[in-house]
Amino acid sequence: MRWIREHKLISALLAILLALVIIFCVSVARGGADSSATDVVSKGMNVVSGGLSSVADTIKKNVFGIFAYKKLEADIEELQKENNSLKRQLAEAKIEKEQLDQLEELSQLLNYEYTKKEFKIVSADVTSLDGANWTNVFTINIGSEMGVEVGDAVVNGMGLVGKIQDTGKGWSKVTSIIDDNSKVSFKLARDSKQLGVVAGNAMGEVSGYMLDSGSLVSQGDTIITSGLGTYPEGLEIGTVQDVAYNSNTLLKEVTVEPAVNFKSLEKVSVIL
Repeated sequence: MRWIREHKLISALLAILLALVIIFCVSVARGGADSSATDVVSKGMNVVSGGLSSVADTIKKNVFGIFAYKKLEADIEELQKENNSLKRQLAEAKIEKEQLDQLEELSQLLNYEYTKKEFKIVSADVTSLDGANWTNVFTINIGSEMGVEVGDAVVNGMGLVGKIQDTGKGWSKVTSIIDDNSKVSFKLARDSKQLGVVAGNAMGEVSGYMLDSGSLVSQGDTIITSGLGTYPEGLEIGTVQDVAYNSNTLLKEVTVEPAVNFKSLEKVSVIL
């Protein structure tokens, strides 16, 4: 009964077909099939045939619809795979472009002098910060396994970052030039005879003084490492923002804006 309720059209057609067969058999049993009985049976068969044809068409459409849907699903899945592949390639290309830009910046910073001296340079990510507002002291993800040693200079594409304070396997601690324990000997980029010393302070700034009170230092001058001490020569430190004469020390004091943005420091390189 449940099957009949679920398949009403097929059940009706089968019932009509059965009735026509009975009519035809009774007619033959009574002495042959007359024309009226034959017409009834013929018309009934046409109805049944039409109904069965309709059912067949419906089934055919449903079957083809199912296969078409399956093919559509497969096409969508294939397009999704291609889309994911293109996204991955785009991301990889972006990373390669960023790395290339960093290398170009670094090559401009280090220039020919460092190529001649064959310094080895290894890149690293900043993994943790010890300061809240400025990157005074921070940790990177490379260490002694890469040949990193205490005192090695740390740079990025903009200029001098600091130096290695401590190191171990898989990590190194860096003291930046804005830390108050950091001191850097410098010279003016336009005049290597004009020397001075700068250090960081608790405010995350860099300031210092010229060794010669008669030094011709001016606002806007670029200062670079002098090569005296632990830092290699020629690394950009920053730009002179202010010059003032201190009558107590009899020295010209300078305030410097670092070339490196320490508030957004993510990647650095270590000069071994």
